[in-house]
Amino acid sequence: MMRFSGKAVLITGVASGLGRAVAQALATEGGRLTLVDRAKEPLDDLVADLHRRGCDAICIVGDVAEERTSKEAIGLTLRHFGKLDILINNAGINPTGSISQTDPATWQQALDVNLKSAYLFCREAIPHMINAGKGVIVNTASIAGQRASTAESVYGVSKAGLIMLTRSIARDYGARGIRANAICPGVLESVMADRLTRMSPDQVLARDQRFAPTVPLGRLGTYEEIAKAILFLASEDASYVSGAQLTVDGGLTA
Repeated sequence: MMRFSGKAVLITGVASGLGRAVAQALATEGGRLTLVDRAKEPLDDLVADLHRRGCDAICIVGDVAEERTSKEAIGLTLRHFGKLDILINNAGINPTGSISQTDPATWQQALDVNLKSAYLFCREAIPHMINAGKGVIVNTASIAGQRASTAESVYGVSKAGLIMLTRSIARDYGARGIRANAICPGVLESVMADRLTRMSPDQVLARDQRFAPTVPLGRLGTYEEIAKAILFLASEDASYVSGAQLTVDGGLTA
């Protein structure tokens, strides 16, 4: 089934991890992709991989927290594909620590990457979606934005803000044909270390071993499983879903 045949999709934070899995899944279902990340080499590697799969993919290297990146990325998408059907705001970082352990610069960086970037890309994309009479936005939030997590103060705050941003967009622009939803993953496999900027490999392993037994399904989630849920929200299978928080956590928050 090619649910995204001909669809122009812009994804941020794609060079590794979840974003890469989402891009590969969309390519398999016919998506035409604009990929945004600050890591040039892995981004170029992903684009080459997608081209080998026959996917029409373009990319831009940039800081998602800067307004010029959103303008350049969406401008490139419109020039190359002639439209923007779907925006997936996936870029994110997770500096760990309590309030007293988090310095102001780290606090601001997390808010900029996790929340401000989504605002900037949505702000730039929505007028074009309004002109088209339709559009879909999926924001990668977290269960940390639904309930407090130990030593994830600014991460939780940023993801809670992202959930509210999503709901606000759904409320404000639903009548213009735009759907907006948030995906809230739980604890994922240790490859999640690419977003845990303050954890060593040993700390990540200890984290995995600590969390896995707490999940009712008895294991951690995979990027591929979260990607499937994101594709559902982005597809017409979810045509009446808007303003939702889709929790995908193996029952952890049940």
